[in-house]
Amino acid sequence: MYKDFSGSYVAVLGRNRRRPHKRKTTSAAKKFLPAAKPLWHVIGAMLLITLVIGVTSTIWYGWQVRSALDEIGQAKAVNGSLAAENKLLAVKRELMLSQEYMEEAARQQGLTLPSKNQLRYP
Repeated sequence: MYKDFSGSYVAVLGRNRRRPHKRKTTSAAKKFLPAAKPLWHVIGAMLLITLVIGVTSTIWYGWQVRSALDEIGQAKAVNGSLAAENKLLAVKRELMLSQEYMEEAARQQGLTLPSKNQLRYP
């Protein structure tokens, strides 16, 4: 059989240029996915929404991690200063409970040590 090329050549300024052959679409291909173009639009929109949600959630999660690490650093600094103050207060308490400190504080209040005949034991 011979192929008919009668409609595929056009003469332009003396040159023959071949036009691309237009293929015939079958009716089965048209009926397979009648809503193919809107379907691709919906898929594209879903991918775009998923991308936006993914990027924003990643940024939000990173911000939450950074703020939590900042809070941990601040808590460590406060804990260190409170621990140092607690050590100083413990040393001061031990100093205040010593015999010499109590005698000095009593003298400042105007109290004197009892004499031997003033001591009473229960």
